Amino acid sequence: MSLNYVDPIDFQIISTTMVGIVREMQLLLFRTGYSTAIRETQDASCAILDAEGRLISQYKSLYMHMAIVQVFVQAVKEKYSLKEIEEGDAYILNHPYYGNSTHVSDVAVVTPIFHQGKLVAFCANMAHKPDIGGSVPGSASGQTTEIFQEGLLLPPVKYVGRGHINKEVETILKANTRTPELLIGDLNGQVGTCRIGEQRLQKLMNKYGQDVVLRVFNQLLDKTAEHVRSEISQWPDGSTEAEAILENDGVELDKPIRLHLRTTKKGSALTFDFTQSSDQTLGPSNLRPAGSRSACCFALILMIDPNINNNEGLASVFETKFRKHSVLDPEFPAPVSCYQSTLARVLAIIISTLTRLAGKKAIAESGTGLTLTMGGTTLAAGAPYIQYEIMGGGGGAVDGDDGVEGPTQLHGTQNNIKSVPIEIVESEFACRLLRYEIIPDTGGAGKFRGAMAYIREYLILDERARVTTRGNKILAAGVQGGRPGTENFAILNPDTPQERLLPARTVLFLAKGDVLRLVSGGGGGVGDPRTRDREKVVADVEDGYVTPEKAGEIYGLAEQIK
Repeated sequence: MSLNYVDPIDFQIISTTMVGIVREMQLLLFRTGYSTAIRETQDASCAILDAEGRLISQYKSLYMHMAIVQVFVQAVKEKYSLKEIEEGDAYILNHPYYGNSTHVSDVAVVTPIFHQGKLVAFCANMAHKPDIGGSVPGSASGQTTEIFQEGLLLPPVKYVGRGHINKEVETILKANTRTPELLIGDLNGQVGTCRIGEQRLQKLMNKYGQDVVLRVFNQLLDKTAEHVRSEISQWPDGSTEAEAILENDGVELDKPIRLHLRTTKKGSALTFDFTQSSDQTLGPSNLRPAGSRSACCFALILMIDPNINNNEGLASVFETKFRKHSVLDPEFPAPVSCYQSTLARVLAIIISTLTRLAGKKAIAESGTGLTLTMGGTTLAAGAPYIQYEIMGGGGGAVDGDDGVEGPTQLHGTQNNIKSVPIEIVESEFACRLLRYEIIPDTGGAGKFRGAMAYIREYLILDERARVTTRGNKILAAGVQGGRPGTENFAILNPDTPQERLLPARTVLFLAKGDVLRLVSGGGGGVGDPRTRDREKVVADVEDGYVTPEKAGEIYGLAEQIK
């Protein structure tokens, strides 16, 4: 009998309980969030890892975090010896070059889990902070040229020791943010969430035994790897390439960025080779390697099984290759605050290569979104605020179905973030939402059409608000004859003599009465539009997704629409 053998019934109960523990951590984190970034947008994720730092279970919220939390735990273990890591500790970090965080605004909390005096696991979570210093409110500017401009850098630091908050560290944190109450409130919520994970796992070990639970950890990883390798082994061996172009990095506006991938399948293993991508950028379009590895994990889930457990077993079936000093493996102190547009295109080329290798249904690109950060003073209390929102693009179509419709499908497919409700925006920030609606004819036409872009239009009520937008004007490509979606854009004071089209990445001051219109990008289509089911076109017109004019021009249904 294998040393890792566990009774099948016990295995199922324990593994399912692990999923439940992480899910409970996730929901508690959302409920205890001080900022809208956690409470409303839900820009956070939770995980449990073993004592070696291998990912055991992660709640499927933000796929962009899938391969990052392991690096956080490794960073803590590199800085602190096992003798220094004690029960009741909590470590924080956000350093993209020390812990491989996506950007400085994403702060992680790592806590050790002890059982019967032995270090058995770690709880970890990562959550976006509304502000952690830097050159602009919200920290993440689209025009930074070095990471020091993006906010306070935290290598692994012991924030809580034996259950007591380190007041010196807390004082430093408060002194380096425009919204100290939100930062500390969110951070303590992250610590509390990890404590819940610790308690639940200790209770599980008390019931089934430490040794049994640790053996389940190993089996979970083995089963996931076996499942994925079994599927990959059925694909024909070979290699294929794809590439995408980013408009610019927000600083060198005449210099496009090339993202290139060669994916090779041999036996039951995959290699993702990104080494031919452009050099690292002067502006903040760089992406640390863990972000690309997360995209690889998510793409495999899309190709194989949406119910795959997200753990180290998934990442063990592939290898990634990067070139130092490139946009996908930048060197310190290159800026990274606008990594989202890069990650979206990285995911698109990964999916493109895998669908061809696996013979799966084609998937069009999702529309690009925009990120809005606005800082100023609330009207009622006169207190500083940071308004943080992510606008996602329309979902790309798949061969067999239209793109996912609705503005909660944020940033295409790599995220699962919600938009902030109108009521929250207007009650907490100094603005009013004039429009929030889907825009007809923005999804790429096809046999299966891309989802529509949408619009959010803000009336500024603050006397002086500093606004930062981050995006990239890229058309979401269609496939198999499908048309691309529309690009995103921002307009200041639309439909007035002062109307001005803004760059995709901009920092500006707005005054009371100004109007800011943000429009996301539409998703790409799949297949020839002329082959789309006629009843679907009619339904699209009735639902307001397609205008009668476009139904006639693109789909050839002028007579039916009349």
